[in-house]
Formats: sequence, C-alpha cells, structure tokens
Amino acid sequence: MNKEISTRWVIATNIGVLVGLISVIFQLIEDRNLLRVSLTNDYYSSYIHADTIFAGENLPAVFEKALLDPENLSMSEMRVMEAQTFSPINRWINLYRMSEAGIVDDTFWETQIDLDATFYLGTPYGRAYWEVSSPLWSSDFLPDAVRQRIEERLYDEKFEPNSNYTKNYYEDIKNTLINN
Repeated sequence: MNKEISTRWVIATNIGVLVGLISVIFQLIEDRNLLRVSLTNDYYSSYIHADTIFAGENLPAVFEKALLDPENLSMSEMRVMEAQTFSPINRWINLYRMSEAGIVDDTFWETQIDLDATFYLGTPYGRAYWEVSSPLWSSDFLPDAVRQRIEERLYDEKFEPNSNYTKNYYEDIKNTLINN
C-alpha cells in the first residue's frame, strides 16, 4: 500500500516537473522573440536617430519642398526626406514583429498602416521612394504582410495615384482655419 502511494506521488511529481519544464521552454521561446523585437527596434532606431540629427533644423523646409516642388529636391534634401519616409516604415515593421511575438494584436499594426501610409507615402516623393526602395527589401526585412498592407493602402481605388495626399491634407486644414 505504501509503495503504491509512493509510486503515485513519484508519478505526480514527475508530471509536475515535466509541466514546469514545458512552461520554461515556452517562456524561453517568448523571451527570445521579445529580445529579437527589441534588438531589431534598437538597431533601426539608431538609424532613425542618426537621420534625425542629420536632418537638423532643415526638416520642415525640406518636407514642405517635397510636398510643393519634389522634382527640384537636391540630393541632400532627398536624403533628409529618405530619413523622414523610412521612419514610419520602420515603425510598421516593428509593430508587425511585436504582433508576431504576441505583444500587440494584428489589428494594431494594420490600423497604423491604414492611418499613416497615405500621409507618408501618398505624396509624389513618398510614392517614388516606395517604388524604388521597396523592391530592394527582402521579405526578411519587410514582411510580406506589411508590404501588401502598404500597397493596398497606396493603390486603393479611392486614392488617386497622382494626387498629393499630404499637401491636400494641409490645404484642407488651412482652408478650414480660414473659413472659421
């Protein structure tokens, strides 16, 4: 009788240890995914930080020129705009990676792309940047789901391909201010 009870306790203890080990394995996998997201974010954030320093005080003027006269941007102005245009793409990629790790819902990164894609890429410069740069990025860097979501938003049939969404947005705000 004692041996039978002892055997049951050993089996129960072993099952408990096994469940604990499985739990630790899942925690290690989750920690690894979180670390990957964090390190990737830090890596690209360092680029964005350097680009922000590079843009300096010129960003507002360069941004305005990119909206009003994009064909006449100098190479240095294009570099400033590249930094400004890459930054939201990096945010979307990081949000997607966080959703892969289970930190945020898929709807969060999808909504952010829906809200911001036309603002940052819906300009002549933004579209040109996307059309030249995005084919160069592998799906390891720019996940296919993010690429598809951006392109669906940019090439939405309600969105005129030759329009300047951001310029129109600011003009609408200005007109509202004037009319109020």
